[in-house]
Amino acid sequence: MSFKYQRSENVAKLLDVLTDYFVKDTIMFGHQNAGHIGVSIDAADGTESDVKNLTGSHPAVVGIDTLSFLGYEGKMSDLVTVVKNLRRQGVIITLSSHMPNFSLGGDSFYDYSPNITEGDCAHRIMPGGDLNEKYNRFLDMIADFASACVDVEGEKIPMIFRPFHEANGSWFWWGKDFQTDEEYIDLFRYTIDYLMGVKGVDNFVVAYSPNGPIEGDEDYLQRYPGDGYVDILGLDYYHDKPHDGDGFYRKLTDSLDIIYVLANEKKKIAALTETGYRSLDTGNGYFEGLAPEGNTVPDWFTSTLEAVLATDGGTHIAYMLVWANFSDTQFWVPFATKEFRHEMCDDFIKFAASPHIKLAPVFDLDQQV
Repeated sequence: MSFKYQRSENVAKLLDVLTDYFVKDTIMFGHQNAGHIGVSIDAADGTESDVKNLTGSHPAVVGIDTLSFLGYEGKMSDLVTVVKNLRRQGVIITLSSHMPNFSLGGDSFYDYSPNITEGDCAHRIMPGGDLNEKYNRFLDMIADFASACVDVEGEKIPMIFRPFHEANGSWFWWGKDFQTDEEYIDLFRYTIDYLMGVKGVDNFVVAYSPNGPIEGDEDYLQRYPGDGYVDILGLDYYHDKPHDGDGFYRKLTDSLDIIYVLANEKKKIAALTETGYRSLDTGNGYFEGLAPEGNTVPDWFTSTLEAVLATDGGTHIAYMLVWANFSDTQFWVPFATKEFRHEMCDDFIKFAASPHIKLAPVFDLDQQV
């Protein structure tokens, strides 16, 4: 079954690019919020990034989030400028959605609350529920943003839309403890039908991304919305407290092999939609991502690349994306400033220089695909 909705020529071209990288043994590198949030950048307009300052090039894929629509991680109007500037530099945009818990805040949206799981949000936002109108207003903002992001030719910029990620876990209100598999599928489909059917959004490529590891086809497809609603079979899987012999790479590559076979069967694209080195508690505080110093696997980037290239599933992911550099104590890509150079910078530079890794530009800059 092909995708349910007709989309723009720009989307078709983006799908061609993603398919090309899915087929070959080169992986596009992605970084969340790289165009407007970083430790070493001065401008927050999409012209700089920590990756560009370290390697000379932007990431091939830059993630943004609907949190900006609520004034968290930037403003929507500023984010439109960021997307336009990144597009001019040949970058692919992916839009994730840490949606607020719609049971909070009355008629107003309560900014960062996806991990507040009380309030039966998942059921109440569906048609017939008392929060459906409020949810539709949030989807309207997504549609407005998608329409406002246009390239130099005035054509809408295609982007990867990735809603309701990691739904096989229960840390978000759309997780497995708060709705059945069938209810999750209904919510995912309703969201796409509203955006692309009712609102006419025609510049989205859609990704489905459970949390890893994945045990098999049935495990991965348990909440799958269907071929008519999904273009990219993604996986979110972080390396927690990395150390030699922890088994992460085996679980990662086994999971990617499963997804790779499914993607070929369904004529979809496979991607590692979120990953990263998660140091968690280093003894100096809670860092989540890389520790400022004393990381237990200092060659994590090159080691991860070596591991994924050892299997078909890893070799053929279209892209891999790590999370954002929010500050010098919460970051996922090493950075360098005048005062500080992270201990993993050289390993990241070596990783980025590999012939199997692609940074921007992905598109020909004179074509503005």
